[in-house]
Amino acid sequence: MRKTLQPSFTVLTIFIILVLGMIANAQEKRKYCDEQQLPVNKNGLCVDSECQAKCHEKRGAKAKSTCFGSKDRKPMNCICAILC
Repeated sequence: MRKTLQPSFTVLTIFIILVLGMIANAQEKRKYCDEQQLPVNKNGLCVDSECQAKCHEKRGAKAKSTCFGSKDRKPMNCICAILC
């Protein structure tokens, strides 16, 4: 009886881990209500710390910022957004 239960518990455990991971991922990807593109530095590159500072200055402490879009693997755009 023990050998027949072990695969069942293994499958159940894997299923639970996958479901919890999907729930955590869905909570992380919340929608943004208001997005705004901010100017980058004089070199045309986005520096994460500068992007975050400008974002907090424009939108407040709850705003999230990210650098994206690349030219030769260097980020070119700064986006500031507020979570809904």
